[in-house]
Amino acid sequence: MDGYRVLVYVHLFCSILLAGQALFWFIMLAALRQRFDSQQATTLLQTVNHARWPHVAVPYAWRLPLPWVTWVTVGVLVATGAAMVHYRGGAPAGALWWFKMALTAAVAVIQVVVTRQPQPLLIRINFGLVLGTIVVSGWMIR
Repeated sequence: MDGYRVLVYVHLFCSILLAGQALFWFIMLAALRQRFDSQQATTLLQTVNHARWPHVAVPYAWRLPLPWVTWVTVGVLVATGAAMVHYRGGAPAGALWWFKMALTAAVAVIQVVVTRQPQPLLIRINFGLVLGTIVVSGWMIR
């Protein structure tokens, strides 16, 4: 397998991981809202934000805070994406490429805020942006 295919597989894997993380927060928000009032749910979201991962089989000192897992995933996505662009000799032409870059930037901006303080509206927006980025990426390869 050549280097480009390895980059593509890592990029796809991290895309799925990022979508899973966004889905985790979306489901966590929905579950907390069913059982607790809005203020308690927000407080509990902050508690979840301070959790460390993975929660089992790894000594506590080696566990990453949950937001770092997302930032590592975003970093790998940016690095593999940049490497694929370089490998291909430049960015693809067209509006979809720029739309994907705008969505990626929006995900990063929202993630900065969600890392500091998870808020219900931003969790929903983040979920939509991540899914939108993946859909646009799929359209780009057609």
